[in-house]
Amino acid sequence: MHLKIFFFAELKERMNREFIETDFQEVKNIRELQEKLEENFEVLRGCFAEDKLIKTALNHEYCSSDAELRDGDEVAFFPPVTGG
Repeated sequence: MHLKIFFFAELKERMNREFIETDFQEVKNIRELQEKLEENFEVLRGCFAEDKLIKTALNHEYCSSDAELRDGDEVAFFPPVTGG
C-alpha cells in the first residue's frame, strides 16, 4: 500500500524532512503504521508510545489509532508543540 506520511514539529526535525512517500505491506491501520515507522526509522523509536500525545490525521481529518488505511492515503503526525 502506497502512503504519503507527513511529519510536523519535533518529528519533522528528527526525520530531517517534511514527508515521505513509501509502500508498506501488511499495514492495516494507523497503529500498525506507527509500529512499522518505529521499526524502519531509528529516530522515531519511542515517539508513538501511549504516553506521547501525538495527534494523527488521515486525509486531512483527525483520527484514532485504529483508523483503517487504504492505498494512496495521506497520514500526518502532530506532536505536542509549545511556544512563547
